Amino acid sequence: MTRYNPLWEVIEPHLVRLGLYTVPDPTYGRWTTPPHPPHLPLINDPEVTHKYRRIFLPPYESFASKIEAYDTTQIIHAEDVQLIEEEIESGVRRGGRWVCYSTWEMKAEPKGGWEGGGRGRGRDMVVVHGLGDYGLRYMPHVLHFLRAGFRVIIPDLPSYGRSTGIHSYLPSLLLLTSCLHVVLTDVVQNDLASGKEQSKVFLCGASMGGWTVLYYLLKYPPTQTAADVASQASEPDSPLLPPGQGKGYENTERSREDEKVRIHVAGAFVLCPMVEVSKNSRPSIVVEYIGRALSHIAGSLPLAKAVRGNVSDDPRVEADFEADPLCYSGMLRIGTGLAALEGMLELERRAEEINAPIRLVHGNKDRATSHLGTLRIFDRLPNEDKEIEIYDGYEHVMLKVGIDAADDEKRQRVLADWRSWLLQRC
Repeated sequence: MTRYNPLWEVIEPHLVRLGLYTVPDPTYGRWTTPPHPPHLPLINDPEVTHKYRRIFLPPYESFASKIEAYDTTQIIHAEDVQLIEEEIESGVRRGGRWVCYSTWEMKAEPKGGWEGGGRGRGRDMVVVHGLGDYGLRYMPHVLHFLRAGFRVIIPDLPSYGRSTGIHSYLPSLLLLTSCLHVVLTDVVQNDLASGKEQSKVFLCGASMGGWTVLYYLLKYPPTQTAADVASQASEPDSPLLPPGQGKGYENTERSREDEKVRIHVAGAFVLCPMVEVSKNSRPSIVVEYIGRALSHIAGSLPLAKAVRGNVSDDPRVEADFEADPLCYSGMLRIGTGLAALEGMLELERRAEEINAPIRLVHGNKDRATSHLGTLRIFDRLPNEDKEIEIYDGYEHVMLKVGIDAADDEKRQRVLADWRSWLLQRC
């Protein structure tokens, strides 16, 4: 992990806001960080093709309010990238705020033929990562879906991976849903521009990525016409309602009818979603009060332990996380923790608006997010095509890579469940 002085991380945003300082690398060293060695087999696989893109959003200082800046989906530029040093400087010249994502596909039918009958061909699977992670942490599992024909799309959420922002600092979870929307919009634009028929899309996510998928489904109205999505890409978002007249975040979030439309989602597979914090990981009320008191002046300050040490009973999981320089292994930042609490409350309030085919899976030994919260959310989902399974004995990391076939059996069970559910809806 790239390490910085916490005091500087607190002071720097204020200097930027006052126009006294420009961040030279808005990814804080993450842009050119070499791949984590366990990810190289897929990156270098001759049967697999991949590319990285970044999407530029208007800089924060161009908005009248913070919430408008967090919630924007206006794309001002997008391009393929190679993750080289020169792209940092060119990115700063374009405003210094971008979202990065990658796409992965089989170049041709894999050796041994398509798995699952190849029913995933022509279908998109979008995978959204969790707190402290970044998109390519899914690398050990991606081939399982590529071999069934899926094109896999993996965003780096804001402040993670190659996307911009102080590492793991999220002053609002609206940053997550707007990120997912611009990535899907950019995919639609590229497909239409290349004459490709728009794919059937499945959304998948774990932990905070699960929250992102669920809130995205309720926030943006769907359309069956891809051209409608593409046509809105460069348009500013509708104005927010005046304080007190709206609902949701700070009582200003625009109505669903005023949001941009999203592409139709064929289904969502969500693992251990962040809909309720486990009692093992929620900071004490004293720490929360301290955080709220400091949030307006020191939102980026690392303060709480949170899920550290609570994601798996296998020490190798934490060791691999610590060894990956693109993971955030520091304390939970004040702003991120408070934004997560607020986001979970909003999701609970609007759960009936999540209307899409969905399967939720969770472990009953999860010490980071609560499977009981997932059960309660499930009961309120309106779509008839909904399923849930609580995996006995599973902790928060449900896809732990085993050291041998026996140790890997639990991961294989979840992967088989996941792929089977998607293929049934292809």
